[in-house]
Amino acid sequence: MLKDKTVLRNTIAVIVGLAVIYAIIQFGLIYNADRLGWDNKVFPEWRHIIKYFSHQEGKKFEVQFFGSMLAISGIAALVGGVITALIVRRAKQAYTMFVGFIVLIVALGDVLITPYHPTWYEIAICPVLFFSSWIGGLIVDLIYKRFLKKYKPSSQSY
Repeated sequence: MLKDKTVLRNTIAVIVGLAVIYAIIQFGLIYNADRLGWDNKVFPEWRHIIKYFSHQEGKKFEVQFFGSMLAISGIAALVGGVITALIVRRAKQAYTMFVGFIVLIVALGDVLITPYHPTWYEIAICPVLFFSSWIGGLIVDLIYKRFLKKYKPSSQSY
């Protein structure tokens, strides 16, 4: 029975971490596009936004748009990794790396399907997502080990 609860808890942790990452990236996309001159409040398709900021009138904002999206994606992966690590009971870094891997696969799919990304963004998004989520798990793991570790009396005498 205990193993079933652990599996359920870990599954919920991964789903919640991915949902947080998705929500932060969506908020960042809306804020970033609105800040740089995208007029529509409702996004018709993702490829239209990418094309606007890489080939059309928004070309002058290409570095700001994709740089901000890279930073927002990294922050989202970090926060999602922290939340996943807080919910998971054991193997915190492993589950945050798993969340980072899932987000990495989604980002690679986006880069392959949508042809308008700049090359530097395509290269930089992969390590940013994976390592940011791993660092989130590492932060929680270090905090747990340093501050919340319960000191058990040792049976060995030195």
